[in-house]
This record gives sequence, structure tokens and C-alpha cells, in this order.
Amino acid sequence: MLPDGPVILVGNHRAGVDPLLVQAAVNRPLSFLMSREYYRNMWYARWLFGLAGVIPVTPGGSNRHALSTAIEAVRAGSALCIFPEGGANPPIPMRKLYPGAIVMAAETGAPIIPFRVTGVWPFDHQRLWPPFLKRGRAKVIFGKILHVPEKRLNKEEIRNLTKVMREAILSAER
Repeated sequence: MLPDGPVILVGNHRAGVDPLLVQAAVNRPLSFLMSREYYRNMWYARWLFGLAGVIPVTPGGSNRHALSTAIEAVRAGSALCIFPEGGANPPIPMRKLYPGAIVMAAETGAPIIPFRVTGVWPFDHQRLWPPFLKRGRAKVIFGKILHVPEKRLNKEEIRNLTKVMREAILSAER
């Protein structure tokens, strides 16, 4: 169960089905950050994205508006889910994580809850449907809550806390 109030969930991202799995595993509605490219290309699902509170971002790009929107949502008490790798990642070690979740937690005081998705067929950037159609043994495993100091962080603190977040995701209930 997620705690009441603002919270930021962070985890690995293996397939397009992951947001559905995470939403099904928690007891309250989630908002999500989503790649702007997928948001634009999936025009037929934008109405659903609007209902789910999806915030489009450009992984690795300038996201001041998206970051501001996400911070406002968290400050208003929302639960925000972020896949800090910036996209679906086949079953290789996690890519470098973007530090947005750390920055948002420092701005809002929201706790970070790490999770790990296992047992799904990975998205291979060529075939979209296998993770949805093949039978798997999907699990969403939650780790220990991380608390980030509510202050302006310098680059070194952000870098170190991003490493801590990465380890928390990787070690979630191994």
C-alpha cells in the first residue's frame, strides 16, 4: 500500500505493459511521465493518457515545463510514477538513470518508493506486442522508501542520490 499524500515511485522499465502493472499493484491512481515521442505517435490513446495524468517529457532533453507540471502534481498530493531510465530497456543491466526523481523529491519533500518489474517479456524496440500477448509471470516488487533532503541539492549530491536510487531499484526484494 502506498502512503497517503505525495509520493514518487521509481523503477526499471522493461516493456510498455509496465505502467499498467504498476498501477494494478498499488491502491491509488498514479500519474506517469512518458516519452514525448510515444505520446505523439500514440495519438489514438491520448484521451486515455489525459485521464491517467500522463506528463510528456523528452528523455535527456530540456523539460522545464514537464518538471514544473510534475512538481505541481506531487505537491498537490499525487502519486507520480517515473521510469528514470528514460525508456523501455531490454533485459540488460539498467541504463544510466536520469536524476529528475531526485530533483522532484528534493523540491517537494515527497518520499521515493523504488520498485522492480520482473517476469515480463521485454520490449525490443522492434516488436511492440509480445509483452502484451505472451504469457509471463509479472511481478512488481517494492523496495524500502528513500527520503531525499528537502533542499536545493548541488550536482554532486544529485549524482550520489541518483546512485542510491539505482541501487534501491536493483535491490528491491531480491
